[in-house]
Amino acid sequence: MKIRQDDPGLILEIRQWGCYFLCLHYYIEEFRKLRFNIIDINNNYHRFIRLGYMNSNCYILDPCKILGYFSINTNVKREIQSYRCLNSEFEISEVKIKGIPGYHFIAINSNSVLYDSLELKERGKEYYITSKRVFRRV
Repeated sequence: MKIRQDDPGLILEIRQWGCYFLCLHYYIEEFRKLRFNIIDINNNYHRFIRLGYMNSNCYILDPCKILGYFSINTNVKREIQSYRCLNSEFEISEVKIKGIPGYHFIAINSNSVLYDSLELKERGKEYYITSKRVFRRV
């Protein structure tokens, strides 16, 4: 997925807090062979708020229902930063950016960044993993 969180076409709340929401879209693209554009992301933001899957500040209430909307049936668990995913699992890691308050989410596979809506590595930002959201397809 090529969409960056700072894209001016995105709804303000997604630009401010939408990293987890965008990571879910990354995995939806990968598993369903879809390609989202800015309009799709904005429409899904409104849809998932209306369905009760997330709050307007992009706080995800039920990531499995968002994935399930696209026929990706999963369960999710929170794990410590040292947890290693099994072959049947995929992860979205919560990271702390050095010198910045708050947290950010990125899609990772075996410590390789698959998708980061802020492109922290490319921008030379230091960060460390604080926890992981580990999904398993069921």
